Amino acid sequence: MSKQLTLNDILKMFLAHIKLIVILAIVGAIAAFGYVNIFVDEIYSTKALLLVQNEAGEEGSSTLDSQAEEKVNINDISDSVKLANTCTILFTTDPDMTELFAGCNVNITPVEESYFLEVVVSSNEPDRAANVANQVVQKAPEVFGKYFSAGKVDTVYEAQIPGSPSSPDVSQYVIMGFLFGLILALGIAFLIEIVDTTIKPDDDLYAMYEIPVFAEIVDFEVEGGAKKK
Repeated sequence: MSKQLTLNDILKMFLAHIKLIVILAIVGAIAAFGYVNIFVDEIYSTKALLLVQNEAGEEGSSTLDSQAEEKVNINDISDSVKLANTCTILFTTDPDMTELFAGCNVNITPVEESYFLEVVVSSNEPDRAANVANQVVQKAPEVFGKYFSAGKVDTVYEAQIPGSPSSPDVSQYVIMGFLFGLILALGIAFLIEIVDTTIKPDDDLYAMYEIPVFAEIVDFEVEGGAKKK
């Protein structure tokens, strides 16, 4: 007759191996902490803000070169969302702009469906991230003028050198390592109990065969250390 495991049995099973569970959970957390500090690169992020103004150009200021008649008039783009999205694509694909990225991760996105564009730059070097972000916002008016005959782009604020990394999140790694160690320990404890077919406590006999235990035969050699005669 096989024994049916109850929730109480499972709890007892885990409590019997509580030291193993605690140790493996702590080891998992320590291993995750060591891994993130040794193998995971720190990433620094900073941001700058641009303002795209939709306004008619003044006389003499609507062209930058002899190809002005081929440029798109900004008045044809009246919707703020469309303008912001257009500038986002423009600033991330124009060759004069992309050559400034220098291997950094650069994201240019509209802010809350407005004329504001947020320039976020990430790099493993804080100085480099800020430098690239500021070069992008400084280059933005020139690139904007290559494609539009009116309007302008202004810098709302420039990027600052980040003082601390934005990633990795060490605490998140530690928690994940702890949980992994905990789950592994619970699995090992459960497996040990499942493969162990020996009958230990009196309750096991009663639960399996419904036969009460009236007495036990003590193994003196094991429990008392006495020698057989």
